[in-house]
Amino acid sequence: MPENTAPAPPEPTHLRLALEVPRWAWGAYLRHLPLVAGVSLVPAAERFAVALWGDSLAPATHTALEVLAQSARVVLVVLLVRVLVLADAEVRAGAAAGFGPRIQAFLDRRWPSVVLQAGLLLALTAVSTVVPEWLVPLWIPASAHDLYWAVLLAAKNVTVIAFALVWVVAAVRQALAEGGRLLPGAARSGGRG
Repeated sequence: MPENTAPAPPEPTHLRLALEVPRWAWGAYLRHLPLVAGVSLVPAAERFAVALWGDSLAPATHTALEVLAQSARVVLVVLLVRVLVLADAEVRAGAAAGFGPRIQAFLDRRWPSVVLQAGLLLALTAVSTVVPEWLVPLWIPASAHDLYWAVLLAAKNVTVIAFALVWVVAAVRQALAEGGRLLPGAARSGGRG
């Protein structure tokens, strides 16, 4: 008697996979807003201060502030990996396969979604640069440009830059989870969840 098996779920489209990451990243950004915004306030404050008073800062102070800002971003990425990737049940489900094989399986079979995702991230970068940095200043009096620039840099560190970091971590999460499902034997261990 033939074994009754449920049909395999349809292969996800590359566009759906590409759109899944920013959608998931947006939800993660909002769920972890205190963490993301809190850590991002360090580079935001640094950018604000340097934009307004950078010319009067000693070179050593300027360098120390830049190191502090970049260190805060590294800390944020480490925390995001811990909270969004290492604690994720889908990622942990394929942990026995290892990091490299899952990433490789994802890149081998789903590389077009990575290309689409990169295009989406570039589009976000373009919009978040062109409008606030090139267009809005045209309508602001010259006397307010320094303050506008300082506020813009601070705001972008808590919003656009922080979200982009969440997005990149979410992309790694997707590659690990989806790559784990693509490896031989994955269907026997639960398939797509």
